Amino acid sequence: MHGFLGTKADFWWDLTVTSETVVFSFLGLGGFFGRKHRGTLHHNTMLISSVLVAAWFLMYLAQQYIVGIIGFGGPDFVKYLVYYPVIIFHSLVSTAALVLTGIVVFNGFISSTVESGQRVLVKNPLVHRRLGWVTLICFIFSVITAYSVYAMLFIIYNPARTPSYGFRSSIGALSGIGSFLILALMAVLYYISRVRNRNAVP
Repeated sequence: MHGFLGTKADFWWDLTVTSETVVFSFLGLGGFFGRKHRGTLHHNTMLISSVLVAAWFLMYLAQQYIVGIIGFGGPDFVKYLVYYPVIIFHSLVSTAALVLTGIVVFNGFISSTVESGQRVLVKNPLVHRRLGWVTLICFIFSVITAYSVYAMLFIIYNPARTPSYGFRSSIGALSGIGSFLILALMAVLYYISRVRNRNAVP
């Protein structure tokens, strides 16, 4: 199945890199609202972003399972000196971004309350802000390195396909587990928030 970005990538790879851009855009918008102290907009946008992050990892899992592993088709010196370091760094910052997303969302729930219809931070606001910016920086590096990997695989060089290793051998399996955990955590946090708000009503 051909992609829609005009490169040598197929549909799934194009969908993956495009959706990652959408997710990052929502995260950036949420960070903008937070910086402007628009608490409710920030809260709602970041909740949507967290769901999109989880959905993106589920889609990445599907892409890894359906398409399989795509090998690097360039010369060996580029593979070992550029491609491997970039993809390893991408994996590290993406994992850190996933973990930090859960931590920041949880911290936001326990550190905020609704006052006069507006959500505000009432407990350790500096901690939440610093965690949020670290998470956003991790996502920035994740997106940049994702674009770099995509370019090396499908624009600069020809992709070298290898057979699909299936669900168990795919790194996407770990991503899928992580996304289910984030969705479950968000459901719990949403319930806690509703209970707190209900109890706060005189």
